[in-house]
Amino acid sequence: MSETKNTINELSKKLDEAAKATLDYSKSQSADRTKVSASCTVEKRLVVENKEFTLANTLESQKIGLLVHKDQRKGSAALNNAQEPSLQRAVTDALSLARFSVPDPFLIMPAATEAPSTKPLSFMWNDRTSEISLKDLQEFTQAMLAHLTKDKRVAIDRLEVSTSCMWHGLYNSLGVRQTETQSAVSWSFMGMAVDGNDVSGFDYDGRSAYSWDGSLDLALKQCAEFTEKVVRNLRPIKAPTYKGLVLLTPRAVEEILLGTMLYHMAGSSVMDGKSQWHEKIGSQVVSNMIHLSDDPHNERFSGATAFDGDGLPTAKRTLIENGVLMTHLHDCYTANRCKSKSTATSGGPFALMCKPGKDNLTAMMNARPELLVVDRFSGNIDPIKGDFSGVAKSSRYFKNGKDIGAVAETMIAGNLFEVLNKVQAVSTVTEDLSGSMQMPWMVVDGVSVTGN
Repeated sequence: MSETKNTINELSKKLDEAAKATLDYSKSQSADRTKVSASCTVEKRLVVENKEFTLANTLESQKIGLLVHKDQRKGSAALNNAQEPSLQRAVTDALSLARFSVPDPFLIMPAATEAPSTKPLSFMWNDRTSEISLKDLQEFTQAMLAHLTKDKRVAIDRLEVSTSCMWHGLYNSLGVRQTETQSAVSWSFMGMAVDGNDVSGFDYDGRSAYSWDGSLDLALKQCAEFTEKVVRNLRPIKAPTYKGLVLLTPRAVEEILLGTMLYHMAGSSVMDGKSQWHEKIGSQVVSNMIHLSDDPHNERFSGATAFDGDGLPTAKRTLIENGVLMTHLHDCYTANRCKSKSTATSGGPFALMCKPGKDNLTAMMNARPELLVVDRFSGNIDPIKGDFSGVAKSSRYFKNGKDIGAVAETMIAGNLFEVLNKVQAVSTVTEDLSGSMQMPWMVVDGVSVTGN
């Protein structure tokens, strides 16, 4: 057994005992309901800044969160150790806060009958990942850095690589007990291309995977794609000015479209009367080309989990099918407020997948004689009204289906409710973004493009 795995096992046993003792103590102090969330992590991390190693460390941490209900009032506390006196003080503090909070008749926690103990997702833990040393991590980082800087025009501002091993437990006084362990290797980098006086736009990328095996191949592939992109963004040209079709890359689909859809699906928005889709379950709310699901048991995605923040077992769930809203995303509290049922998405959704379409990407790039292909977005989005405006970054200009080149930062604007209902094409190919979700390319209409 690796030293890290042994540490996680020892810490998790202590935290498990501490959580149960805290529930007992909270009950003895007359709390009506109590939830304890506990976690421990061992992380190894390397950081490179301007081609120099600036940080190499191993960190061990513990966290405990406490929520109490007393007379339909709630209080909370958080601490970073599992010592009994500290935990008892946390209970006292949480109950003191509860006495001064506003009464809420909808406060609720699930019982064990609603949240039976889940089976661990075996792919989330990898023994090899837990055995990685700082030397292994350094070799991984050096290989990435060599690929990122093979082209001397590429300047990397920061590169970070880490492994983390974590245990997480969730308990409540109604008998819920959920635990899981997770290992991960993660990397991220940011930089640009510089060629004489020409400087490309700043860009970034990264990913996380559960298993060390095969992760370097993924990282090096991503490095190659990144360096090619930033070099191609040198010497940008002026974008055309028009209103109409634009092609969104998977990253732009996530940055521009996804947030508004999730906002109006969220149980909190429905509860607060801010969702335009509060009475739209079973109705078409976006283009029939959009199919969106949450798959928290998919091993491709870093957000996978067997249970949600309330302790309820998770499962794959269709959110939008052929443009039709299938559900709102409720936790136990918002479901209680809205007289609905929890979708086990407290803390989620966890692994979003937008289904591929039927359209050829090459043909999509010829959607109009002059076409802006948007890769990143920096600006303002009003999720309630749907209005958005900002700058398209790392974007390109296509003319008659041919890539003419990168464009200078270009203003784009529109209304997302209009755009989401004017999807013209969805690609057969998809991309995994940061190892956390899957998105396709989309051609959408109704966007105002203003070239500099």
